[in-house]
Amino acid sequence: MSGMFSKLAATAAAATAVVTLTGTPASAADTAYNTRSVWLDGEPSGANYSACTTRSMYLASGTYTWTQIFNGSRTPTRDIYLAAGTYTWKDCIVPYNGHYKQTSSLNQPGLQTAYLNDPTEYHWSADTYTFGSLLDPHF
Repeated sequence: MSGMFSKLAATAAAATAVVTLTGTPASAADTAYNTRSVWLDGEPSGANYSACTTRSMYLASGTYTWTQIFNGSRTPTRDIYLAAGTYTWKDCIVPYNGHYKQTSSLNQPGLQTAYLNDPTEYHWSADTYTFGSLLDPHF
């Protein structure tokens, strides 16, 4: 089965290496999402490709609650202060030998990259899953 994920991931990587969305600024009250659905084979190896989604977005300065999304799960969460500017927002599912991990990052050029990483080793069955993260502003 891990070969199936590799073939699907390679095909998806060839078709679109990264999904990039550039939109208008979110209003102060809007929760922003960076999500993607992907097939996971349930038997990952270190040779499988990561599945990622990337979004470029202008954010107003302020405090945000940043939360990872995996299907119905909303964990982990952290509050983070972000300076105003355009950020590259990236979420990934990373295969390891026998498990997956989820990572999220926010980067504004000239500033240190912020990370939201779930240390849990996930053992999911073969299926399509939606992953990513959300930013909820507190203005």
